[in-house]
Amino acid sequence: MLNSFTYMFKDKFFWKKYLLLYVFILIANFLMNSSSIFAPILNNGKTSSWYYILMFAGFVAMFIPYGYSITLLKLKLKDKSATDMPTLDIKENFMSGLKVVVSGALLVLIVAAISFLTIALNITLSKLFGDFISTILNILLFLALLTIGFLGISMCCRYVIKPSYLNFINFKAATELINYNVPKYFKAFLLTLLSMIVVYTLALLPVKILTDLGYIGLIIYCIWVSILWSYQIFILAGLFENAVIAEKI
Repeated sequence: MLNSFTYMFKDKFFWKKYLLLYVFILIANFLMNSSSIFAPILNNGKTSSWYYILMFAGFVAMFIPYGYSITLLKLKLKDKSATDMPTLDIKENFMSGLKVVVSGALLVLIVAAISFLTIALNITLSKLFGDFISTILNILLFLALLTIGFLGISMCCRYVIKPSYLNFINFKAATELINYNVPKYFKAFLLTLLSMIVVYTLALLPVKILTDLGYIGLIIYCIWVSILWSYQIFILAGLFENAVIAEKI
């Protein structure tokens, strides 16, 4: 699975394709991070329409990288030996990204519902039974979210081969796919978790220094974070492809 960190460099045109992907991630990051300038917490609690406009624009701009990641994973699942990375297609990737966001929204709603129910039970039952029941509920919530997160790789792989708006809530099918390849899936999950921790850590390390630099710091931060996330897309595609047996989807 270590090949997941290097396979992309076998494409002699990789840097050209990477740069195009990077540009859109940079635009999205710049828009979303720029919105923080108009955040209510920095403007005496006043809400500016620019905060929502920039945040929404950045979110929509990310549809293209999302769609590209779907195309990339599909290529890897169908041909493990593929060395030519796909070229970014703005229209096609945007539509793919939009569809996967809509599909994933169903899972987000389920997670939100579980969290809301847990909080409601916490408020009600903790008054009757004290902190013990609150601790139990929090542990159960954590386990539920961890289980959903664990199924995430399987869900993504199933989605790119068999696109469906219900794919991210088909827990049974996701579990069945994992059962065909449990050791490798578990290893891929751990490496994915580790890579995410590393990326988030590297993204947070320069925040304090760059914040003191004002707008210049904001630009440098967006450039740095976009480099990390652009590379992470290729890493995740490699890890996900190793996690499952594509023929079983």
